[in-house]
Amino acid sequence: MNIFGMEFKVEKLEKEKGLALYLTANRNFYRYSWEDYSFIAIELSENEKFGSVALQKQKSIYEQHFSSDICYVFTCLTNQQRDVLVEKIIPFICFPNHLYLPFLGIMMSNRFKKKKRVNVEKMMPATQCLFLYLMYNREDHPIKKSFAAKKLNLTKTTITRASSQLVEMKLIREENHGTEIYMIPLYRGKTLYEKALPYLVNPIQKKVYVRQYNSDLCFLSGESALAQKTMLNHPKIQEYAIDKKKINQDELIEIDVQWENSDNVVLIQLWKYDPSLFSVNGVVDPISLAMTYKDNYDERIMGELETYLEEYEW
Repeated sequence: MNIFGMEFKVEKLEKEKGLALYLTANRNFYRYSWEDYSFIAIELSENEKFGSVALQKQKSIYEQHFSSDICYVFTCLTNQQRDVLVEKIIPFICFPNHLYLPFLGIMMSNRFKKKKRVNVEKMMPATQCLFLYLMYNREDHPIKKSFAAKKLNLTKTTITRASSQLVEMKLIREENHGTEIYMIPLYRGKTLYEKALPYLVNPIQKKVYVRQYNSDLCFLSGESALAQKTMLNHPKIQEYAIDKKKINQDELIEIDVQWENSDNVVLIQLWKYDPSLFSVNGVVDPISLAMTYKDNYDERIMGELETYLEEYEW
């Protein structure tokens, strides 16, 4: 990581022994090293309430324990908080605009991040998309936010909002490694799904009956998908999902299914996010499929869906 023209190596430290619990709880510790010099950066939780007097006292304890210069890392600061920290000579980093490191250098800006209120009632489509990406990721390591944004074709602003929602829903946590932000699920597998269940939404925006429609952008969904995975009988009318942004809806000429031969009809689900991101072998992913039935009370359907999810390898 580049600080004042020096390329620092950033190493995350394990929780330090010999420190009181209040000095380590919900805090991450990093060693920044450049040539023969290093200092310790202590990242405070975004939800932690802090005061300058307490931080000043803790700074002395940390310096003695690590035998090193130390600084605090904040995700956001107000103008007043920054000025008080500087007044009390408490080193800190608040990327990308504020670096107050008296032992190394100082960089200040009049730009401040505002902490926005986050809706935690239901996931936005982009949030659900990000959640599914993290859910289905089998690798046990933090996911770089910029990497996820590229994979999901989301803008920096959208991925930030989506990640913030998941943090507020207590499904993931974020870690700052230099200028990069990493996302870490707080649970794994089925437990993560169950914790997220109250927030998940139906991905379907609209359903349209049309005459036969062939497209590589369509994926089996609804009863057609469930029949592929369970003992459910295949429906007379095939059901497909497609990203609403990837189709010209004017091309979908809606028909009255009661006046058509069912052999010539398909049901198109227009989704709020791209089903292709998580589909396997032409079938939509199990969580999204389950959410399409969130308000369904058909015992036959719900029984097969429950069996499918129970047997799924989380």
